[in-house]
Amino acid sequence: MSIGAEISVEQLEADPYPIYKQLRAEAPVCFVESVGLWLVTRWADVQLVDKNPALFTGETDPSTLERTFGRNLLASEGAYHDRIRAIVYPWFRVGAIGEYPDKVITPIATELIDAFADRGECELVSEFAEPLSARVLKQALGLDFVEEATLRRWFAELAEGAANFEGDPERQRVADAASAEVNETLAPVIERLEGRPDDTLLSSMVHTEVDGEKLTREEIQSNLKVMIVGGLQATTDLISLSILALLSHPDQLELVRADPKLVDAAIEEAARWHSPVGTSTRQATQDTELCGVKLERGALVAAVLASANHDERNWTEPERYDVQRKEGSHLAFATGPHLCLGARLARYETRAAWRLLLERLPGLRLDPEGSIEISGWEFRSPHHLRLKWS
Repeated sequence: MSIGAEISVEQLEADPYPIYKQLRAEAPVCFVESVGLWLVTRWADVQLVDKNPALFTGETDPSTLERTFGRNLLASEGAYHDRIRAIVYPWFRVGAIGEYPDKVITPIATELIDAFADRGECELVSEFAEPLSARVLKQALGLDFVEEATLRRWFAELAEGAANFEGDPERQRVADAASAEVNETLAPVIERLEGRPDDTLLSSMVHTEVDGEKLTREEIQSNLKVMIVGGLQATTDLISLSILALLSHPDQLELVRADPKLVDAAIEEAARWHSPVGTSTRQATQDTELCGVKLERGALVAAVLASANHDERNWTEPERYDVQRKEGSHLAFATGPHLCLGARLARYETRAAWRLLLERLPGLRLDPEGSIEISGWEFRSPHHLRLKWS
């Protein structure tokens, strides 16, 4: 029996990294029956897949993203992809969101920390990372009218569909219901913004034109769902995973405390060490060969970003968390035409979170009695992260 036939979804969800290590060594391009995908696990091959849309397209059929969100930026290529990106990307430039760390993120993070600073302990994910991500995203997207709990529920339910590679009908039912609810909620807001624009991303999506063409209502709704999932998931998980990485390596924590200029490098190393986004899904546009394996036209391929970030061919001791690592950039936010648009905002939030947590909570450390449970292979995150301080 082949390796791919033995790998279960449950194994991937629990901890995919040992599986990826075995695949890199023995079957770097391997069909995994349980998810219906060819997993590509080595650094160079993942780069090749992500950077060659003519050979490996993001416009897959079937597509978990299109099935759940509607036609969208991530699951498209060519003129459609370029038009959507040209409309959305300017809002994420430094000039557009450069004030966010001081004017938006820091006040929200400060308010959240105020609520538990005197207590000496907290559960970081539910009390800080998730609400920070949700509140910043609400303000950025223009969803202030949506309750925080609703936005977080939308994220969780939409993510069920986005990661439903095995085609579980119950998971898809939940995701489809959330998708319909988002459409219903956004429709009157989009209508209002058509007559009264503001400074939010949603308003920009309504009014920005490229070559005289605006986004349709359906395009706005589908791409906003992508941003809800990406904005909440990537940021919440980057904050949580990076704090976990730092606090579980006291020697690295001391280096950062001694030299605050290492903060950015420490966050980037955490993103490499525990990639919050697992894969880029692509489809072969023609018969081809990758790493000696023949792929037929139409083959669904997952370029495993998390595995590439641990490839021994590209990284020295890849399982070691090292804030002074000098081996270049990682693939935690993908690469090529589908490089994550929201990566800058996620980094802004994580930097602000680190600065305030380390300043406000002296002796910050993991709770030795708190269990740490991390799961997921497409979206990997800690369920709970209990912290203590002096």
